[in-house]
Amino acid sequence: MLKRSVSLAAMLVAIAMLLGRFTGLLRVLGLALVLGVSYANDLAILVISVPDFLNAMLIGGALAAVLVPEMHRRSQDVSEENANQLIVQTFVVVGVISTVIAIILAVCSSWFTQLLASGFTSLQINEASRLIMIVLLAFPISAVTAVTAAALQGHHKPNIPAYGNLFFNLILLCAIFFWVTPESIEVVAWAVVAAVSFRLFTQLVSCYATGAFVGGFQSLARFNTLNRELLVKYFQALAAIGVVVAFPVVSRSFASAFEGGISLFEYAQKLVELPRGLFGAVLAMVIFPRLSRDFSEGNMTEGTNLISQSAGLILLISIPVTVAVYGCAEPVVSLLFERGKFSATDAANTAQLLQIAILSMPALILSILTMNVFYAKHETIIPFKLSLVSLLVLVVLSIMLRNSMGISGVMLAFVISSWFHFMSLTMALQLKLKVSVIEGVKIKHFAALTLLTLLGILFSAMMIRLISEPIHLIIFSVLLGLFCFGSVLLILKNHLPRFNRKLSL
Repeated sequence: MLKRSVSLAAMLVAIAMLLGRFTGLLRVLGLALVLGVSYANDLAILVISVPDFLNAMLIGGALAAVLVPEMHRRSQDVSEENANQLIVQTFVVVGVISTVIAIILAVCSSWFTQLLASGFTSLQINEASRLIMIVLLAFPISAVTAVTAAALQGHHKPNIPAYGNLFFNLILLCAIFFWVTPESIEVVAWAVVAAVSFRLFTQLVSCYATGAFVGGFQSLARFNTLNRELLVKYFQALAAIGVVVAFPVVSRSFASAFEGGISLFEYAQKLVELPRGLFGAVLAMVIFPRLSRDFSEGNMTEGTNLISQSAGLILLISIPVTVAVYGCAEPVVSLLFERGKFSATDAANTAQLLQIAILSMPALILSILTMNVFYAKHETIIPFKLSLVSLLVLVVLSIMLRNSMGISGVMLAFVISSWFHFMSLTMALQLKLKVSVIEGVKIKHFAALTLLTLLGILFSAMMIRLISEPIHLIIFSVLLGLFCFGSVLLILKNHLPRFNRKLSL
């Protein structure tokens, strides 16, 4: 019964996140239609990304990683009301701190803008900084939304937070199609503020309905639930997750040196984000709370089963998708984007970046899983150290490859750093915590999966040169992806004990 409930929750969250990612793709398509690959679109993308980037880097991801396990522990060891007090007090503190940060960044908006878009000219930075001052109003709202999302996850009610991206994107879509022009990017900034406000409202209503705030306002003035140990874990998790969130932001900053570079980078990354975001949301909102509870109750076997099942499903989906997307990147980009102000040249450039970016997808999703395992076992310092090293690798590689390969070098640096990050996390998980990402799979099996992926990409590259008809290329890529799906499934079911009987969470 428990497995069935987890599977149902995962399915509902997956549907919600799929809708959110789909509307996110529509948002990008809308910007491409209205603004194309241009400086105006670079501004729009920058403005839209600021609140959620700041939230994920400074507040959001770390809250769930620390609050959810702590809520479970306090519910068992103290009381449900004590766990609710932790949520309410955290809500107030995060609101105050994020407001102060927003004010500081608004005062230093020119410096902050230059950090986000290092390739902009002085005139462009001045224009962008005015828009960022508006959108910074959304940061405190987005920050406290992370607290309510963690509270709902801890109460095993992840559906409303999962629909948050859908609500956000629908409001932005209305603004883009009805009011946005190259001369009115300010509309985007105000639309972001309205969208995050509505997202918070839906989660507050859900929190009250589920009883997440019952007894939470007692002892509010003393803030006695926020102890030193919890704060230390939070800042460690904050640093680790913040560094990971900085990966695409740093890459996008390097890409801003090229005209329309931010737009091209965002278009390619958005297509990678669709499957990655779907899996990441399921891992964060469904798997992580369950994994945290299993470890807190000492159910190591159940936790190990869940890790292996999750990792296997990630490989089963991500490898075929990687191979298929690599082969049909250009016709897919042309089909989705090539209209309005988005030209055939823009489509070709975006497809070239997408072929590089898609190679990072398995590593990006598996990194989310490995970090969740660390956090479920209350280990935060190791992910931080490894994430920091990976970020340094990204910066060095970006500087080296940008000079020789242009914007493609920036994307390649992102891919290499993503795989370095995942491999280092996996090794540390095995050596420090004695936990295997996929129990039962040995080096030879990983080698077989790696070889299968490389051969699939090589075969796709050959077919790109031989097949000129876009529809035929898409059909071939889908068939090749299905072949890879069957091959991965065969490897997992023959060699992974957790997959011998049933493929489910």
